[in-house]
Formats: sequence, structure tokens, C-alpha cells
Amino acid sequence: MASVKKIALIACRVLESEVSALTREATHIVRRELFEMGLHDQPTGLRERLMQAIGRAEADPMVEAVVLVYGLCGLALVGLTARRCPLVVARAHDCLTLFLGSKERYAECMRTEPGLYWYAPGWNRERRVPGPDREAKLRAEYTEKFGVEEAEALIEMERETFALHTCASYTDLRLPGDDEHRRYAEHCAKALGWRFAYHPGDTTLLHDLLYGPWDAERFLVVPPGRRIAHAVDTSIIKVEPVDPPPSPVSP
Repeated sequence: MASVKKIALIACRVLESEVSALTREATHIVRRELFEMGLHDQPTGLRERLMQAIGRAEADPMVEAVVLVYGLCGLALVGLTARRCPLVVARAHDCLTLFLGSKERYAECMRTEPGLYWYAPGWNRERRVPGPDREAKLRAEYTEKFGVEEAEALIEMERETFALHTCASYTDLRLPGDDEHRRYAEHCAKALGWRFAYHPGDTTLLHDLLYGPWDAERFLVVPPGRRIAHAVDTSIIKVEPVDPPPSPVSP
């Protein structure tokens, strides 16, 4: 079922395979732009890149709405502004919600297993997840830049950042090739001395983000002249004016 609106899709490559599989025959998507997942490490830079992409999308007269395949992602989405077209984004802290199918399921997983670290196909492909490959890559980079002794100290700091994690939690949407990524997550869990848990994915939220309907419970639709703001409750994100009016002065 196609969306009524012609949309521009702006997405993170961590979900490139999943988005491609769900939109092979999606004629309502008239523009696509994907960004490297490493930009998550620099939320301010990611925000700037996304704002530029929104501008390019809005300059295309065919585009009626801009869909962002992102979560809040370290507050990177805060401040993104709609000028001509509405922006549409799922109510999600990060991309794992789009894999799991709802913010409620994501919150329940985090509540019941606070020591888990999430693995997914896109993150596995980039070897950005904790495990032997990540450590070997970092060791090589650090050794080249700082020497062997400093490299080992930095690797030890890297291990300490994951010290509170006890479980490698893997999710996917059961696409071709996902079994290999699940085995890789199991391999990393064994190497780290962690438990392994598999959480089957659910395409519902991602599908509805790409096609609609965009109900207010699961999605934020930002009208022109408004911007995305952080909400400190279960709604995660909200809309606010671009230029809020000044507070009244008390007599």
C-alpha cells in the first residue's frame, strides 16, 4: 500500500538493507539519501548533515514529506526544522526501536536486561560492535598513531567502557544473510564472556514509517515552521516553534 504523499527518504546506512527490502516497489519514494553510520559518533555533525539533506529534499518540487529513518540518536535530531514539507520520524531513542517494532518493546527489553548490548546486521557489517574484530581494528589504528604502549592503554579504556554489559543481544528482520550476522554476534558474545540473546525483529514500525499511516502515538509529524525537540517522557520527541515567543515580563 503506497503512501498518499510523495516522500524523500533520509536514512542511516545501518538500516540500508532493511529499507531496500521493504521499498523495492515503492513508487511514492521520489528521493533517497543515506548517511554513514559513523556520523552517530558526532551528533552535532550528523544534525548539520541532516539539515542540509532536508533542504535538498524540500527544494525538489515533487517532495511532499521528508521521512527520517533515524531515532533521536544522541539528540542529533533535536533542532531539525521543517520549512516547506512536514518531517516524519518515529518516536525512538535509536534505530533498535525500528528493528524491534515499538518503543514499548525496546523499553521493556532495556528494563528487564539492563546489561545488554545491541547487535544488528548493519552494525555487525561495520565491525563497530564489541568483539575481537573491533578490538583488533582499534589496536592497529592506535598503534600507528600513538605507539604500542599507548595503544594498549587505550584498548584497556575501551574494555572498561563495556564493563557493565553482560549480554550480546541480537535483532534482525530475518532477511537473507541475517543468520550469518546472528552467528557473528554469538561469536562476539563468546569472546567477551557474555550471554547471547536473540530478539526476533518486527517490521511493523519501519514499514509504517516508510508507507504510513503516521499516527501520533508512534510517529512525530513536524509541520512547516516547527522543529524537533527532546521530550523527557515516553513520547521521546515533540514539536516546538522555531522561534518561541519571549516569556512575559512580570510587572
